[in-house]
Amino acid sequence: MSTSIPDPQTAPRRFVGGSAQCWVSTLVRVALGCVLFFASYRKILEPAQAAQAVQAYQILPPQVGELVGYGLPLVELGLAVLLLLGLGTRIVASLSAALMAVFIAGVISVWVRGLSIDCGCFGGGGAVPVGEANYLPVVLRDSLFFGLAVWLIVFPVSRFALDRSGRAGTADLGVYDQLDEPDPQAVDDELSHAAEQIDRRTNPPEEPHR
Repeated sequence: MSTSIPDPQTAPRRFVGGSAQCWVSTLVRVALGCVLFFASYRKILEPAQAAQAVQAYQILPPQVGELVGYGLPLVELGLAVLLLLGLGTRIVASLSAALMAVFIAGVISVWVRGLSIDCGCFGGGGAVPVGEANYLPVVLRDSLFFGLAVWLIVFPVSRFALDRSGRAGTADLGVYDQLDEPDPQAVDDELSHAAEQIDRRTNPPEEPHR
């Protein structure tokens, strides 16, 4: 009795677009969508507080910081809705990853500069007494959210999504498929070789008369 050894070249291909990958991506998509929804919810209810939270980072000019404070919750809400509906998952995940990277950079910036603030990631925000700010958990948490977004960039296909392919109906199954697409010339050569083999079997050469 012989046992077949799985081909390492085809194993990742079986995962991409498979049942396990689709379910994992579904959970990741919904989780990240919920995170962004709850992040925007309190900020929308308290827009002035959200603007104050952005100003506390002391990175942007006052007018720009106020504009960002009022607009950021709407951006988060839009990304959350698109993720929960499953529309253009890869594009939305890319924007979400960029947003998380900005959050992480902002928190590290105030940490390095010795400022003491509440990050305001889920509402609230602003200056806090010296010694009360704890930035490491915030950086680790946002890094986790960044990782969820990266997962969806690589594997956007998910279940219960209006755009199942994750990229506006292109039927693209993930970055792996793009990287592993065969060379067109190699495909043509292989098809030509296969056609020759079929032709030889269906039309064998005549044997010379003796």
